[in-house]
Amino acid sequence: MNIKGRVLAMVSACVVIFSQSSIATFALDNQEVLTLPTSVSDLTSAENMGQVVKIHNLHGAHEGTIAFCAEMESGYVIYDLSGNTIEYSPTSSSPYSDLQGDLYYAGPLEYLTKTSTDYKNLRTGEILTDEQFNEVTESFTNESIKLSSTNFMSSSVSRSNSGLRTTVSKVSGTPRKLNYNTGEQCGALAAVINLCYIDDYKDKNCLSDSYSKSPSNLFNKLNSYIPGPASCYDIANGLNNARNANVFHTSSSAKTYRGTDSWGLCLYRISSSDLPTILLVNSHPNYSGYNHWVLSYGIVQCYNNNKIVDKYFIINDGYGKNDVRIKYTYQDDSVYF
Repeated sequence: MNIKGRVLAMVSACVVIFSQSSIATFALDNQEVLTLPTSVSDLTSAENMGQVVKIHNLHGAHEGTIAFCAEMESGYVIYDLSGNTIEYSPTSSSPYSDLQGDLYYAGPLEYLTKTSTDYKNLRTGEILTDEQFNEVTESFTNESIKLSSTNFMSSSVSRSNSGLRTTVSKVSGTPRKLNYNTGEQCGALAAVINLCYIDDYKDKNCLSDSYSKSPSNLFNKLNSYIPGPASCYDIANGLNNARNANVFHTSSSAKTYRGTDSWGLCLYRISSSDLPTILLVNSHPNYSGYNHWVLSYGIVQCYNNNKIVDKYFIINDGYGKNDVRIKYTYQDDSVYF
């Protein structure tokens, strides 16, 4: 067994110990018993997601399990080997629903299956080589190990005397569920969904009827201004150039935000302006590749004993789904009006 294999084996052994000490069990009608880490079951209970129906093992590099996807009576939750919830939705179906065979995961919104030689993204059809996939999943596993030593949500002892509760803050409207993205065009699509939100709820003069009623036309137009893959500067500059060319009309120009507190920016914009934020979601906190632009239109705060113990973005994922919730650490730059 090589060094990487021994590391993965050690992680798996730690998971067995964790799972035996901190689990919640669910007995189904067919008497099958499924278990969730207590931290995960507390979150699903707080979000009224019902019982767990099915649990998928999600594989990473060297075919080892790096995460799990629990399909609930309502929604799904993906959590890592240490019981840290990475993403979930109390309303949307699991991205792995009705799939058989080996399933793979490379961080938030990166759902894959394996072809004969490579890995295929379930949403975009994008292909990752073994080398690319191994790099991202090994870093994801390392980050999970680091989080397990500091994450309050993974400790059943510190949570033993109180219950978990969540509070949600969202914009007043609902983003459109558009799904034109095929890989590197996510920046342009997030910009389109943002402009449609402004047109639907804030300023009816933002878009012409031809764009408001047929946002695919706007998407095709913005692709010439925001080619992918796009940085925050590419998106902001592209939007401002399109605005100057009268493709759309907004009262302010697009601005960028660099840093690791995009969660705080999103919260501020919801409370102060009732506006969403174009957000870059990382496959994991320390990896610069395979990132994805989404629209963040809400935030979740998890409390225990009136102390915030975890935070999530509520996003439109750019693949036709609203109400997907991503752990706040998986964030990077933002663009906003």
